[in-house]
Amino acid sequence: MSKKLGGPRGKIRQITLAASLSAVYFVLRSVPTFSMIGISGQFTAGDFVLTSIALIGGLWSGTISVLIGTFVAYAVRPPIFYGLDFLPAVANVSICALLLSGRCKLARGSYVFILVVFLASPYSLLYGYDHIPYVWLHLIALVVLLSPAASKIPSWIKEHNYRMPLAIAILAFVGTMAQHLTGGLLFEMVAGYAAGIAASKFVDVWRIIFLLYPEERILVTVASTILAIAIFRSSARWPHQP
Repeated sequence: MSKKLGGPRGKIRQITLAASLSAVYFVLRSVPTFSMIGISGQFTAGDFVLTSIALIGGLWSGTISVLIGTFVAYAVRPPIFYGLDFLPAVANVSICALLLSGRCKLARGSYVFILVVFLASPYSLLYGYDHIPYVWLHLIALVVLLSPAASKIPSWIKEHNYRMPLAIAILAFVGTMAQHLTGGLLFEMVAGYAAGIAASKFVDVWRIIFLLYPEERILVTVASTILAIAIFRSSARWPHQP
């Protein structure tokens, strides 16, 4: 949906788009939905619109809108992660936007980097129960991201046929898993590195999250996909200016 726009007119359009998306994200981020696991916080309606922001705004306008919308929303929802609360959403939108622009290698490299940092952290749990990796669903997202389907997302989006919903679902799934990893790292930074809680104290919390986060992530993925498909199909009927 987003287009590369050059020249002064293009920059003005990008700024206008970023401002509009910022306002939308601010409003939705101010609306709580369900509680986060492990910390005293709540997900917001803004978590369901990130795939749509990537589709509409692309990398530049999309990430800027999330940054601004998050900062403005601090007035009604104080930051939990020392003001870095924007990072999970930025990771989501950035990876989705990179895939949409055909920059699969950069999207894959970004996801792998976040995953490796999470696994390398002494506060992370490598195995949930027995020999089941804590990040098993994130590994599935990585397999999807490394598959040929990820590189076909731009063409599938343009086709406006049965492949379009699948492309959007892949974006929503990969994006929300990258968001979850980034949120986990922020949680470790606040509770572990900053507050000084020992790594051993994280084990019980991570095991509870291990049982619950798949349902949480699937819910976010489904809601994000449905909303993005609805917005995308509606935008196809809007009059476009040359």
